[in-house]
Amino acid sequence: MKKFLYLSVVFFLLISSGSCRKKLPKDGWDDTLNAGIIKIACDENFKNLMEAEINAFEAYNKSAIINPIYSNENEVIRLLTEDSVRLAVVTRSLNSKEQKTAEGKKMFIRKFLIAFDGIMFISNKSNPDSLIGLPTIKKILTGEITEWSQINPQSPLGTIRVIFDNNQSGVLRYVVDSITKGESLSPYLYAMNNSEELIEKVSGLSNAIGILGFNQMNDVVDGFDKLRLMRIGKEEEATLQNTYLPYAGDIKNEDYPIWRSLYVLLSDPRSGLSSGFSIFLANDVGQTVILKSGLLPAVTDPQNRSVNIVNDYPEENKRK
Repeated sequence: MKKFLYLSVVFFLLISSGSCRKKLPKDGWDDTLNAGIIKIACDENFKNLMEAEINAFEAYNKSAIINPIYSNENEVIRLLTEDSVRLAVVTRSLNSKEQKTAEGKKMFIRKFLIAFDGIMFISNKSNPDSLIGLPTIKKILTGEITEWSQINPQSPLGTIRVIFDNNQSGVLRYVVDSITKGESLSPYLYAMNNSEELIEKVSGLSNAIGILGFNQMNDVVDGFDKLRLMRIGKEEEATLQNTYLPYAGDIKNEDYPIWRSLYVLLSDPRSGLSSGFSIFLANDVGQTVILKSGLLPAVTDPQNRSVNIVNDYPEENKRK
């Protein structure tokens, strides 16, 4: 009798839990604008920014949990077009192949501009040549200039070695697309596995230049006793007066010449938590986090709560 009663109770509980269980939508996503658990994908160059944004968003939305995936930009976009995530943070649009993949799955992907990120050049602190012009940078990247003595005849440092964080880096892609414009690259360009390895390498090589997004500045700070942030200008003859650092103010004033746009790519047909987070990033609190992270927000002044979101921005290095 007791065994029968026990089995009856278990059966009742199973039936009850089954009848009360919320049915998932056909696509498997049950999040709302401000609640639920989702994954997003983000270019690993912007990990510092995204961690700050997620912390701020979850503080405002107690029922929301956002789990970020950090990877190179190609992998981030692959996750988006495979519907593994519905929000991606990257510095470019889909290429033709990616767009075709999205269209084949009947995905509608929207793009929103949220910030501008300066590209910073770091050198070993023992190198006194920390002022450099954009035309000279192009010559270094294409191999027209390969020795420090071609920039400073008195330099004993030898070959200029340029180091990127990895060979799938968005910074590397930006340099090839926007500075060298498809010209052949110098044989003295190298890729590490991550920004930590880049910083370690430049810290130990007096003749090296490392190229990173400015959002990764926090990664550099610990080793800054051995590193120097280089000043960049538009003119080939670089002076203290015509060169600048990759700060938000100098990008806004069009003085610092090397910067890129940061976008949210969104595919969220049901307007769930991915949409809610994208709205947050584009409005005053999210934009203020961007400003405090050292990047230039898409909003002129997010702290005055006057929001003017732009959907796109020219890719060339001259803001209109």
